[in-house]
Amino acid sequence: MCGNAACKHAHVRAEAQAESERQAELWERVIKLDETLCGAASDPTQTDPLHPIQFRGPHVLGVLPSNDRKLTVLPTRRKTVFVDRLMRIIGEAAAVRFGNVELADDGVGYEESDNASDEHLAILGNGCALCRGHCCPQGSGHAFIHVDTIVKYMESNPGKRPRDVLQDYLSRIGSRTYEDSCVYHCEKGCSLPREMRSKVCNGYLCKGLSEVLYKLGEGSADQALVIAVSDYYPEKKTDPKRGTTDRSGRQQGFVRAGLIDPSGLELYQLTGPDPKVPSVKNCSADDANVSAGSAIRLSADHNDSSPIDSFPET
Repeated sequence: MCGNAACKHAHVRAEAQAESERQAELWERVIKLDETLCGAASDPTQTDPLHPIQFRGPHVLGVLPSNDRKLTVLPTRRKTVFVDRLMRIIGEAAAVRFGNVELADDGVGYEESDNASDEHLAILGNGCALCRGHCCPQGSGHAFIHVDTIVKYMESNPGKRPRDVLQDYLSRIGSRTYEDSCVYHCEKGCSLPREMRSKVCNGYLCKGLSEVLYKLGEGSADQALVIAVSDYYPEKKTDPKRGTTDRSGRQQGFVRAGLIDPSGLELYQLTGPDPKVPSVKNCSADDANVSAGSAIRLSADHNDSSPIDSFPET
């Protein structure tokens, strides 16, 4: 692409069109998956207790992003940059907490939703568990921790000195984190408890989860059938092992599917060359001969902890 304005505009339009087509294809996938599973559920010959997904009642559909990054050893330089900033933030927070400095508005408007029911919030948490942190790389280098984050933590823990607060945050940094992501984005999820996270991390909803929440609020459904797909490929953009190709020629990551409700997440993997046309068959996660587009039950009833705080085994 050259620097000409018309060329740039054409590139932006092409990118927008490609993304629109990608989203349309993903919705086609989740609709076909829903039709397949609903059809299998009404099949009297279906005897496998693991398949199909058992819908208890009305459910909504959704398309979510997916974290497909690799776990790597946290580079020393990335940790050093983060810690240097954190120390400065804690110093500023201490001046607010114990001095006469006023807390400045950081301009971040995210707040935890006060309109959603506890059941819907639990569903959203399980949606985050299915995604596994696609949004977390946005916090690389800072974890969205600002002065107000630390002040709030200090107020909740009045007996802690600034150095204690620093140690609390340092002790949560993982030795292995997802590639180019937040220092707290670990294999099992966010290593920070909710009270230590920023208001961005506690309040942000991606477009997919926002749509699921809106649909849940419109009716009586308390379940959501969603798919999650990655768009992250730092290497080998044509590697067939990384996923399938959409209509625009772009690769897409392996699609995970899940039925999420307030009590947990039932996780499935869509595999094969044509996951747009899923089939449900008896198989296990260890089956080496899984048919194209079949759904594999990997785990169920993920409720061992707050869903947004940890990811299911895959």
